[in-house]
Amino acid sequence: KMLIVDDSTPMRTLLQSFAGELEYRTETAVNGRQGLDVLIRNDPRDPFQIALIDWEMPEMTGIQLVQRLRMNRDFDAMKVMLVTTLNDMERVAEGLQAGADEFLMKPVSLESLTEKLQILGLR
Repeated sequence: KMLIVDDSTPMRTLLQSFAGELEYRTETAVNGRQGLDVLIRNDPRDPFQIALIDWEMPEMTGIQLVQRLRMNRDFDAMKVMLVTTLNDMERVAEGLQAGADEFLMKPVSLESLTEKLQILGLR
């Protein structure tokens, strides 16, 4: 089960399509605040294995969402992947310090997503 958090409708649609090809069930959110709500309301008997989180969003950024998730022990087992166009080493270090497990650089392809999921042990 995968949560996709991105303020871009085309990006959410693309990631949902890729997730479907990889046989993941998905839920989506348009910003970090909504993503956090989805996770908190989720049935703990059917946890999300991974959250794909866009870095730059209104209301609550991806990095803020990652920080909030990592403060909550309920989400310790969930992998977090930041999806971003920002690939400078400072930003990568900031994301890892916040608790992200991996990065997926835009533009995203099915192959790049599959590779990152394999790295995280989810394929």
